[in-house]
Amino acid sequence: MHYTFENSEAKQNDARRKAAFQKIDITAAWAACGLNGPPEDSFQTDLFAALEFYQTGPDRMAFIPAKLRNTLYSKLEKSIANLEQQLDELDDRVAFEIDAASVYFGPDDEDELLALLSGENEGLGYGSYHIYSILDHLAELKEIVAAARESRARGRGKPKQNQTLADTITKLGHVFTKYTDQEPMMGYRFDDWNNGEEAQVYHGPFFDLLHLVFWSMNGPSNPTSHVIGDTARRAFNLRK
Repeated sequence: MHYTFENSEAKQNDARRKAAFQKIDITAAWAACGLNGPPEDSFQTDLFAALEFYQTGPDRMAFIPAKLRNTLYSKLEKSIANLEQQLDELDDRVAFEIDAASVYFGPDDEDELLALLSGENEGLGYGSYHIYSILDHLAELKEIVAAARESRARGRGKPKQNQTLADTITKLGHVFTKYTDQEPMMGYRFDDWNNGEEAQVYHGPFFDLLHLVFWSMNGPSNPTSHVIGDTARRAFNLRK
């Protein structure tokens, strides 16, 4: 599969993200949630899973220029349509040869193979089974692609700023609730008496967890406490 960004860059980003994970003090994160004792074994796994797609700055995957976007979707839709037509109009002689060759493929377990070729697939060769399966999947994929194209086309204006931050905060909220049985935003408070960019102005167990996690990974005030708080409030529908 071809990606619109270089694989080497993606690997470098993954390496940086994993290195950032290692800066998080799991015991301190557990304590920030207001929990006593050593962290449960699954806590670190859940925490890192919530952070898997997090990246700082504007979300480069959240916006594609309109002209490029139309080109990409048009090419994809054309490719799907071409493959669908080729398989649907496949020459019977080619289909026969594919079925003949397919006897050397498929599950080794005969019962498993018979289960695949039963019901509506009864009478098909293993090759034809795959052809019809692909046609079914292509029909659904066309609908998904069309929905994706339409949903993003409705958006106008500037690209969202770091949508991954909001998504990550939401996932961290699920982790917080899983281990504390508390709603993430319950009892939080805003205190900006210090009024400095490096100060934590949003407080409460969940916000203590957020600040510890993000500032451990990125350094103090990256993102700022105001950004963390405003994003969390939007993520949990407490502001527009």
